[in-house]
Amino acid sequence: MPKVMKCMCEECHYNDNFNCVADGIEVRSSAEGNKVQSSEGTCCSTFKHGK
Repeated sequence: MPKVMKCMCEECHYNDNFNCVADGIEVRSSAEGNKVQSSEGTCCSTFKHGK
């Protein structure tokens, strides 16, 4: 599985100097109706507040 190269969410527990250190991530649709048109319509469900 490819490694996540960059995480810009500074408040995430898995963010280590803008590198994601989670074992894996889950990305979901944040758009109503679950039809995504761009990256803005997605969210990282692995996010865990921790900083």
